Amino acid sequence: MTSPSRDEPRLRALVVDDEPLARDELAFLLGELDLEVIAQAASASEALATFSAEPPDVVFVDLRMPGPDGLALAEALHARSPRTPIVVVSAHDEGALRGFEVGVADYVLKPVRLERLKRAIERVRDRLASAETSRASTEASPAGATQGTGPLTRLAVRRKNAYVVVDVDEVVYLEMKDELVWAVTRDDRFALDLTLATLEEKLPDVFFRSHRGYLVRIDRIVAIEPAGAGTFDLVLDHPAKPKIPLARERARLLRERIPIAG
Repeated sequence: MTSPSRDEPRLRALVVDDEPLARDELAFLLGELDLEVIAQAASASEALATFSAEPPDVVFVDLRMPGPDGLALAEALHARSPRTPIVVVSAHDEGALRGFEVGVADYVLKPVRLERLKRAIERVRDRLASAETSRASTEASPAGATQGTGPLTRLAVRRKNAYVVVDVDEVVYLEMKDELVWAVTRDDRFALDLTLATLEEKLPDVFFRSHRGYLVRIDRIVAIEPAGAGTFDLVLDHPAKPKIPLARERARLLRERIPIAG
């Protein structure tokens, strides 16, 4: 059994599925991960009524149900409580793209594995923490101050005919290649539907524009090697040890981020 850390409160969950056995199985797994299932519902209408009576911290919804489906329910719940994370749990993957378009925290395929559910709950906790930080920042700001949306924490990346959601923390670098922008993790690479300029603006400050075709994580740079003619390559912490070009005009800015000793 996996328990939250001392600093993490026990999450209260609502489970929505028209199949009683599926509800009970998911409730059992959530209990194994130390979540408290405070209610179950068999339909979208029942879920909305239950949610209003006792709002949970997180909602787990099936995709296919009689009446409004799980994504329609997710949209309705987001309208009532935008900060409440919703996880879709389904035997079908065709709703994944629409799910992330309506803002679900994760999309878990049945049969549900405990480790996969654990990762979904970690993402839920990250989203709740981010929402709390945003709320505290808003309350601390002067009246009338405008708040930004904050840096991106997740990316929907193309994989064949679908989209996969990748945590920004998993990305080692991004590159422009074959007229596409690719996000490279330690284990894979994915095409994005965003420009490098947009990503540079929206990603956390840990990403650095080393070249017109590259964004790299500062904390993944392990060496800076001469590349001839006064230029340098950045060697990254990645199994392939890629060498990313450092444009001359970006070298000074990098030295401000990584001071050279000696």
